[in-house]
Amino acid sequence: MAAPLERQHRALQISKDLPLRAPKFRICPLINLRRARLLIVVVIAAACAGWLYWNRPVYSDMSAYAPGDSLAFVEANDLTEVIKGIEQTQAWTSLAAPIGAPSRLLPNRWLISLARWTGIGSADAILFARSQLALVLTGAEASQAGETLTVKPLTTLVIETHTTQRRMRAAVERHVEDLARRVYKDPVFARKQLDGIELKEWTSSDGSHRIVTAFVDTTAIVGNDEQAVLRCIEVRIGKRPALLGARELVDLREKVAARDASVFGFVSKSGVKSLLQAFALSRATSSSDAVIVARIFADTLGSLVNGLGWSSRFVDGMVEDRCAVDLSEGTAEKLRAIMSPDSGIDLGNLAFVPADAHSFSVYHLRDPEGFWRDLNAVVASHSDLVGAIAARPMLRSLFKPYGIEDPETFARAVGPRIQTIRLDENSPSVLIAEAFDRQALREVVNQRLGQNPKIEKVGDVDLLLSSSDNWSAAFADKYFLIGPADSVRSCLLAKSQSQSLSSAEPFRKSQRLLDVSLPITSVTFTRDQHAAISFVEIFSPQERSAFATNGGAIDEAIRVLPYAASVTILKGSELEWTSRSSFGLVGSLAADFAPQRSQ
Repeated sequence: MAAPLERQHRALQISKDLPLRAPKFRICPLINLRRARLLIVVVIAAACAGWLYWNRPVYSDMSAYAPGDSLAFVEANDLTEVIKGIEQTQAWTSLAAPIGAPSRLLPNRWLISLARWTGIGSADAILFARSQLALVLTGAEASQAGETLTVKPLTTLVIETHTTQRRMRAAVERHVEDLARRVYKDPVFARKQLDGIELKEWTSSDGSHRIVTAFVDTTAIVGNDEQAVLRCIEVRIGKRPALLGARELVDLREKVAARDASVFGFVSKSGVKSLLQAFALSRATSSSDAVIVARIFADTLGSLVNGLGWSSRFVDGMVEDRCAVDLSEGTAEKLRAIMSPDSGIDLGNLAFVPADAHSFSVYHLRDPEGFWRDLNAVVASHSDLVGAIAARPMLRSLFKPYGIEDPETFARAVGPRIQTIRLDENSPSVLIAEAFDRQALREVVNQRLGQNPKIEKVGDVDLLLSSSDNWSAAFADKYFLIGPADSVRSCLLAKSQSQSLSSAEPFRKSQRLLDVSLPITSVTFTRDQHAAISFVEIFSPQERSAFATNGGAIDEAIRVLPYAASVTILKGSELEWTSRSSFGLVGSLAADFAPQRSQ
């Protein structure tokens, strides 16, 4: 008995020495539950992250949607950033309230952001938040009725929605139909199938205008010509080469820093010629040979350009446009020696610019006579025989709006600094230059005003007046002025009364933006308040009559806006133009083409 009792006692003693342990069946389920909950949270988070990643809009290079032979191409990759930039400009914050436009153009930024990243929201919100846009110019159609020539550009809007057709198609078609009904009043609707693609078409009652719509995967294609739409469809499905990767496009994107821009545009060499031809036709009088003359003009000057690129971005409350014109081989080298100034541009002497002038430009050339001579030579050397013959009279015609019939004599007689001043937006400019050879400039004056012009005293200056029209010229100190009599008179009074633009604060704000130490060939300052008002008014629900009641507040608002400023520099092999204005080129074009409000 003793041995079993001893073993029992020893077992009890050992059990007292061991630490107490909780029953496993009480704690292990709690640990497993926590782990399960954590695992569920991780899985849900991973699923959400994967879903967001899968649904995010992966941006495309929109040049892949444009035909390789496109004349021009413009893309905007983020509409929300464009709208935010507009809302933050000085012009918008100053003018929106008095004109009656909303201070915020985005209805709900949280919902827009949600639609952008998740694809959740209304069809309109998703389209706005996720879409990329490209406007493609593929050609032009000309029609003539009597002596009236009408040129219609063939344009196509490509919208990469990053959204399935099931969600976005009805919304796009609804907006297109609303547009057609507003523009055409009572359009004729038609539906057709071409190569398996459904086209919907709204045509004006006279059949002269149409809007064509098609869809390919996540892309909506809207144009004013059926063939233009089909060409973009063929690019989208791989049957036609795209603009993507074109050397000129790639180079110009780099030159205008398109990566950081809100909007980018490209014009090919053939597109430059088409634009020049359209410009010439818009300025031509009605004549049977207007088209021939315009084509020669476009081919002659267009031969100097390989293409151009343009970008637009928001900087310091303004819109900065930057354009690079890629010149033909050898052109920049031939012009640089006599075109690029040997010193910074002088903006200290603006005594002739009236305080209420609409715009003025200052040109600084190293040698005006040499520039004119070499420009003629360069244009002739890049043209065919017909173009070379036509080049000289075409270039001479560029001086006629200033009343100068003999550019060669004028270029020999003036100094390197030339100014042009425009008092009203639609009036001819006054040309002002340093008079190095007064006798030669007298010959220029006699060619325009006649041998015995009338004389009027403006202060101590003789204003020479034409007896046949309202043209005039004057010699004031060492300067020569020529232009409309009323405008020249205002310039002379501005100097004699010391009431020039130099002291105006809006001009001084813009002047501080410039680095005058750069080799600037030309600089232009423009009052763009009218364009800014017109742009903001597009977004106002008020009619013109209601808008006019706030004239005092609007005048007060625009008084603080800086002038639009632009500079031109010959840089490398391209001519670079940079501008800062209230809403940029896009804003000006939108204001020009927007429907006019009732007065």
